[in-house]
Amino acid sequence: MDVLAVPQKREEGWYLSLMAPNTKGPKFAWLDPSRLYCNSQALSDCIKDLLKPFQNETIDLVAGIDAMGFILGSAVAKTLGKGFLAIRKAGHLCVQTRTQDYSDYSGLPPKSTLLKDATRIAAVAIENSEGGKWLKENYKYSHCIPNELQSQSFKNFSG
Repeated sequence: MDVLAVPQKREEGWYLSLMAPNTKGPKFAWLDPSRLYCNSQALSDCIKDLLKPFQNETIDLVAGIDAMGFILGSAVAKTLGKGFLAIRKAGHLCVQTRTQDYSDYSGLPPKSTLLKDATRIAAVAIENSEGGKWLKENYKYSHCIPNELQSQSFKNFSG
């Protein structure tokens, strides 16, 4: 699909076909949303879909975790008219910071809470790894990948 092409009938999740499958092996994310972000309508529809479960909730601040989380998080914050908190890996900023130990979604639950009162998670994809399952069991969440596609490797994914 052309990155700029928008189908006339935009069904929920139409933008998934813009995402590139993982070609670098199991240590890398299984889908790359970079091409989705290049299409303003796709990004807008993705954010709308991600925010559906949280429509009636008060959100004070949106946080995004390193790199890809900055892109999606800042777009969500702009859509909601809220501020954005960039969460970085230790040592990546030139100003004084506060730190908090955590583990990523590689299969181990977080060692401690990353954000106080962070009870909602929205991500383009939450993997069916042990860590992804832990997130789904412990937080209200939203993601764009249908359950029937969760276990795919996405090497041949075309939407």
